[in-house]
Amino acid sequence: MSDLYNARVKVEQLIRERGLDEFAVKGMLSLRSGVLLSLLTPNTPDDRKRLEQLRAAVREVLKAEV
Repeated sequence: MSDLYNARVKVEQLIRERGLDEFAVKGMLSLRSGVLLSLLTPNTPDDRKRLEQLRAAVREVLKAEV
């Protein structure tokens, strides 16, 4: 599995644990990072730039690390 997909799984876990609106949070993260979480699959190739953009958006929106 790719690091990008693993980040998606962690984000989804955080959303469930916090009882947040999945669509709203994923939308905010996608807009801020330019990475569409719903399109990330286990076969998505890693891209360090996209991964860092997603991590920055998660720090900003969820105040968490993935």
